[in-house]
This record gives sequence, structure tokens and C-alpha cells, in this order.
Amino acid sequence: MTFAAAFFDEMDRREERAHSLQLGDPITLTEWNTATPKPRTIIDRWFYEDVGVFIAPGGTGKTTLLLFQIIHLILGLDLFGLEVRAPGPVIIITAEDSRETLIARLRFMCHQLNLTDEQKAAIREGVIITDVSGRGLKLTTVEKDVVMPSKQLDRLIVEVGLRCPSLLIFDPMVSFGVGESRINDAEQGLIEAGRRIRNAVGCGVIYVHHTGKANARDESLDQYSGRGGSALADGARMIHVLQRLQPGEWTSKTGDILGPKDSGFVLARPKMTWCEPQPHLYIKRQGFVFDYFEAAAPEEAIAAMMKKNAELILQLLKDEYLKGTRHTGRTLEAISPIQQKQTRLTLQHLLANGLVVNEKVQRTGRGGASSFLRPLDVPMTT
Repeated sequence: MTFAAAFFDEMDRREERAHSLQLGDPITLTEWNTATPKPRTIIDRWFYEDVGVFIAPGGTGKTTLLLFQIIHLILGLDLFGLEVRAPGPVIIITAEDSRETLIARLRFMCHQLNLTDEQKAAIREGVIITDVSGRGLKLTTVEKDVVMPSKQLDRLIVEVGLRCPSLLIFDPMVSFGVGESRINDAEQGLIEAGRRIRNAVGCGVIYVHHTGKANARDESLDQYSGRGGSALADGARMIHVLQRLQPGEWTSKTGDILGPKDSGFVLARPKMTWCEPQPHLYIKRQGFVFDYFEAAAPEEAIAAMMKKNAELILQLLKDEYLKGTRHTGRTLEAISPIQQKQTRLTLQHLLANGLVVNEKVQRTGRGGASSFLRPLDVPMTT
């Protein structure tokens, strides 16, 4: 064992001498004239040929949203109003969702998007899914207490290079590193691994990452929203952060109303090194497809919120009245699903527009309310 250890140490020393660091040459005239200020654009103001991170809390559907983006990238279709500049194959290396699950989601999505048979064939050809769950694929390893690229990374680069993808996705990131006992070292190691793939293959590399618990509760949208340390955010060149919005929040931001089966999200791009700062994007999910909205003007958002609240309170009054319960303003506030102040404003709006009337009550004794709220299109009952 002593002899073997000495042998491998000597081999390491010889390899280091054979591949010693060499400084670069002076800048050539060709380099001077042809150097570009940023890497290749894959999707304008969205993905570039560099290392990025997509951060979201668990259960928000971030993988499904990525599949939606992948379809547009492969087919060269505009994504959320942004131009696809470098369409091509996409490789997904998953250690969480199975290959079968992802294929099923892609099929549902293609059906809901009404894609042609030719487009579906292009998706089947262009999406390369590899399920490595339980197989221990690691992009980094620890050698002599230092996080280093793993030997598996070298083999992966060869396999990925043969497919010439536009984008390579690792989902979830935590499964491909050395753990979180040395958080920043582990994250920096993954950034270096991503850069090594980028340099060798010429594709974008995206890590799917979870939001930290406190950041999820605070609905944080900054570049440090991910679980763990700061090295990941500092090293990545594209950071997308997704958070779910409640129906009221969605309406106040977009002026749109979510249906019973719809979900609303805000997607922030807090760090985009290769383009100007980008505004938040508001994304609505309906089944397996997504639509996007920009922030509404304040007056539009207020009008939409008032409309939504008016419909909600009016329906509540109708249901209660038909059950035999007559409400005053005070009792309505006690059962209203929206805030007290909003309930009062909404009731004023309904009364002013003649949708609700204050019906007088003929009392035979003392006590009790002198009037109650009646929806105008509900007949008076005795």
C-alpha cells in the first residue's frame, strides 16, 4: 500500500510537470479585430452561452416551465415575446423526475400547444433526457480537501459534445455536487464545472436550484434567493428566480384575473450579465402551457382588482341571501374572504352602481338591523 501511494503521488507530479501552467501569448491582430464583447445569444435577454441558474421553491412547477422553454428553443419559436437566436437540441440530465415523467409532460404540452406532427417529431429528436437518479453522477469531487472537477465530468463532456446542444440542464443542482458541508466551495466547483462544459462544448449550462426556506417565505426575488451560499450567484451569469403569486397579488400586478385552475407567477431576472437589466415577467399557467404578462399600469391594476372583488362580494351576498341569511355591512365584513378595507370599498362600489341595495326592514320590536344588503337581481322574499 505504501508503494502504491508513492507510485500514484509520483504519477501526479509527472502529470503536473507535463501539463504545467503556460501564460498566454500576446494579443494577435486577428483577436483584436474579431473579439466579441459577449457570448453567443441563445434566446435574446434570456439564455446565453454561459452558466446560469434557475431558482424556485419546491412544487412551483419549475421543471415544467423549463420544458415549455425547451420546446420553443428547439422549434425556434419566440419565447415570452423574446427571439430565439440559436435553436438546437437540449440535453436534460435529471436526478429527480424520471425520464418517463418528463416525456409525458412534453406530450401533454405539445398537445395543448396544438403542434403539428412535424413539430412533435422535432421535439422527440431534439430533447435528450438522461435519468441519473440513484447513479451518483457528480460533476465535482474532493481531493486533498479541495473541490475539483470529477473524472465523470470529462466523460460527460465527450458525450455532450457529440450531441452539439444549444443548452444543457442539470436538475436539481444539489444532486451533482459534493454536498453542502462546504457550501461556497461546492458551489464554486459546480460553476467551474459548468464553465468547463461551456468552453469545451459551446452551449449554455443551466442549474435548476431550490429557493432557501427563509427566502421562499419572504418571496425573495434577488440573485441570492437560492439555498446555500453566495458563490453560486456570484459565479453565474444568468439568474432567473420564480415565485408563486396569490390571485389577489396577480390581479394587482397584471390587471388580469386567474381562473379556478390557473396559477400565477412572477419571474425575475436579477442578474443578467450579458444584457441590460430586465423587468419582472408575470407568467400564467393553464394546464401545461404558460402565457406571459407585463406589469399593468397602476390604474388598470386597480380597476381589475375592483372588478374581481366586486364579482366575489356580489356572489357571496347572493349565496347568503338565497340561504336565508341577510347581511349588513358589519356582518359581511366578518365573513368576507378579502381584507376589511377592501370589503368596504367594494361594497361602496356595488351600492353606487346599483348592483346592491340597502333594503329596509319593518321591525315590530326593538333591536335588530333596520336594513340589510340585497343584490338587486335577486327578488325580494318574505
